[in-house]
Amino acid sequence: MGIPRENNPRKEGLPMGNAGLLELHEYGGDVHVPEHTVSVTRRIRADGTFAYSGQFRKNGNFQTFHRVPAHTVHIPERSIFRYTFHQNDYFRKEMAIRAKAVLNGTITVDEAMTLVGSRVRTKLRAAFTDGHLQPNADSTAKKKGGKETPLIDTRDMFQAITFITDIGGTSK
Repeated sequence: MGIPRENNPRKEGLPMGNAGLLELHEYGGDVHVPEHTVSVTRRIRADGTFAYSGQFRKNGNFQTFHRVPAHTVHIPERSIFRYTFHQNDYFRKEMAIRAKAVLNGTITVDEAMTLVGSRVRTKLRAAFTDGHLQPNADSTAKKKGGKETPLIDTRDMFQAITFITDIGGTSK
């Protein structure tokens, strides 16, 4: 269970992969952001005034550059794995049921591992949206268009969680 190597890179090409990002959220922590420059794009009307009250636009016709000093960002704990496994005695029961089925010859070991892995993955993914996570800070929600649900922005990390069976070593 987790994020295998092939699912680790983020689609946006961020320096931290899905596994590192999930670990950071699992326990919380501080991230040092080095000094950098950002560009801000706005739209200017033909008469020289700002359109859209000067709000930032993805597609604008006026761009400025601004220095952002180095700073530290605190990421609160938002446990997915520990929360899911502490909340569910279900997994132990599920594994016992599948082990009995293997011993009885009704399913193979690979089928049992796939069934358990699939169910655990489903429970882990459900933890992203079940309401137990600390909501985004107001500043973060504002950046995400008012969305207060944490960890579900690009869905990269959510979709990266999967399982690998030892038989053949392939992710499912």
